[in-house]
Amino acid sequence: MMPVVSARKDFWRRSACLRRSAAYVALALLVGCSKSAPTPQRPANADRGEGLALTSEQIQALGIATVPARGTEYRPNIEGFGVVSSVETFAQSYADVATASAAAAQSKAALSRARTLAAGEDAAISREALESAVTKAAVDEADLALAQQKSGAAFGLQAPWHSAADRKKVMDKLAQGRAVLVHVTFPLGRMGNARPEEITIARIGSNASSWRTKVIWPAPADPTVPGNGFFVLLEGSDLAQGEHVGASSGVGAPLKGVWIPQSAVLLSESSTWAYVETKAGHYSRVPVDISQPDNEGYVVKANAGVAPDQKVVVTGAGLLLARELNPSGAAGD
Repeated sequence: MMPVVSARKDFWRRSACLRRSAAYVALALLVGCSKSAPTPQRPANADRGEGLALTSEQIQALGIATVPARGTEYRPNIEGFGVVSSVETFAQSYADVATASAAAAQSKAALSRARTLAAGEDAAISREALESAVTKAAVDEADLALAQQKSGAAFGLQAPWHSAADRKKVMDKLAQGRAVLVHVTFPLGRMGNARPEEITIARIGSNASSWRTKVIWPAPADPTVPGNGFFVLLEGSDLAQGEHVGASSGVGAPLKGVWIPQSAVLLSESSTWAYVETKAGHYSRVPVDISQPDNEGYVVKANAGVAPDQKVVVTGAGLLLARELNPSGAAGD
């Protein structure tokens, strides 16, 4: 018979061996499970937009519709605001200059006659009368200069009226409602030293009318509103005096690009994309830059993913993206 102490030692030794064997088996099972269930991976083309090939039946089922990208030129727009000037303000300035001009012309003619009459031994007027005519002409000339300076301070020194006839033409258009004078301001620093070639004036509100003009000149600085100011003479509008309007103008060199509608753009992974049709039934996802919005769409650089006249998907782009990122989900299509 085995001694009791030896039997107990043998029991505990066998128990330790069994526990180690069980641990090894459990570890092997865990390793096997991890190999049989790999971590799900994103599709290889998820960030590259490598494209999809669809049959005509699939295209119809997904409701895919395309439009050709339109080649265009884009010039970044600067948005500003404006106020339609009062006709009364211009009329007062016009009257002041016209009155001073007439007085100066009359006194100048009177001075010329006085000098003729005061000449020679048989002078028809006294020297005091001649000096009075000289003084009157000088005063009237100074009044005219003052009126012109006030007009320049109010409406700019580069206003498009260079003579009394030009000024009268503008006054007639304003008085008859055939034109309005708009004081436009663009945000400080956005325009730089450039002078816009064309400004679009738009009534504020949805579906509002807009008008364009090229009759533009610098306006005096407004101390209450920081920015670059311009006056524009706008013909053919129905704007009212004192009405607040929106203003916009293109600046910088025009960019040759293509226009795509807003419906062609989709967002994925914090980036903006569009699907283009590379050939019949084949669609490729390309990145697009939407930093240049234009007329319910965007202008992107030509051939930077989208070429002029290339078809872009405007309906069903989201379904294409879902199919591309999860191709296994469309196996039954």
